[in-house]
Amino acid sequence: MTKLQSSSSDGGDLRLGISLFIAVLIGAGFFYLATRAVPIKDVRAYLETADWVRLGWASLLFVALYSLSHAARVVRWYFLVRPLGKVDSTTVHRVCTVGFTAILLVPFRLGELVRPFFLARNSTLPTAGILSTVVVERVIDGLIVTGLLFVALWTYQGEASTEFARTVGTISALIFVGALFMCVLGTWRGDLANRLVMATFGLVSKKVATALVTLLDQFISGFGAIARRPADLFPFLGLTAVYWFTNIFSMWVLLRVGFDLNVGLWDMVTVLAVLVVGIMVPAGPAMAGNFEYFMAQGMGLYVPLDDPVVSGQVGAFAALIHLLQIAVIVIPGAWVMVRNRGLRLSRKALQESKEIEVEAQ
Repeated sequence: MTKLQSSSSDGGDLRLGISLFIAVLIGAGFFYLATRAVPIKDVRAYLETADWVRLGWASLLFVALYSLSHAARVVRWYFLVRPLGKVDSTTVHRVCTVGFTAILLVPFRLGELVRPFFLARNSTLPTAGILSTVVVERVIDGLIVTGLLFVALWTYQGEASTEFARTVGTISALIFVGALFMCVLGTWRGDLANRLVMATFGLVSKKVATALVTLLDQFISGFGAIARRPADLFPFLGLTAVYWFTNIFSMWVLLRVGFDLNVGLWDMVTVLAVLVVGIMVPAGPAMAGNFEYFMAQGMGLYVPLDDPVVSGQVGAFAALIHLLQIAVIVIPGAWVMVRNRGLRLSRKALQESKEIEVEAQ
């Protein structure tokens, strides 16, 4: 038995190591593309003449606003899991704080399952139900971002090409609008939706099709639970609105106050939407590389990146906002882990969290 456990652990370590290596390569590729759009020499030249006092005050404003955004994101999950049964809100908030830290730090977005894993271990809620809340959250956020992107592009009056943003939006729409269609169909005729998934995706891979059917069932279960409880649905939707608005507003404040770039608040909707769709791509830890690349692509719609001065400002803005977001997310997560041994991100916890979907079935 000891040898079997050791072998399993070694296999898990190997898979995790391979995932990390591939993720770093993907992130490095995106970072290379980002440096092509925003050369490092332009960023270095800007930093040599930057007003650091101004950037400091702008950073403090951003941290205050983005902390509010992150808090809304953490608190709203409680209203998704509460319909599943009696659960302590403090436990949910702590688990969520650590979970978002894991999503940020663990490559390939392998941290997505940390939240349901820890909450299942620290409550009496059903594992399948907890997983369903994560699926609901992801689909709703994906639909919001995709919708915002297309509305923003529809009202776009700039001169830059929107082909890249529209391509990104189309891919996102195919994923999330398709998911919405299947969820509506599944709510109406679950058996028909499942057969449709197996008849299409099953031609490529039975394993993938089975996983998609499971995700569909989880969404229907999770959304049905909260939809029947307005006392939970409305706070969730309200906090979702707060989360996205303060996210956009914090970016705009940092850009205008710290860098004095003439980009409107509504324009930042497009920038954020392109960025969010971009960081959905599984890559390296902290989304390094794809964060900078997709930020540059979004900003390029409104400012001339071929101007070395502007290019340097955009590069510095992307780097600063990335570092500040990491700080706002990771510091509270690290504090919770220090105070709660059962919520620490260990190699064992990450490996066991990957088995949670099997446990839920």
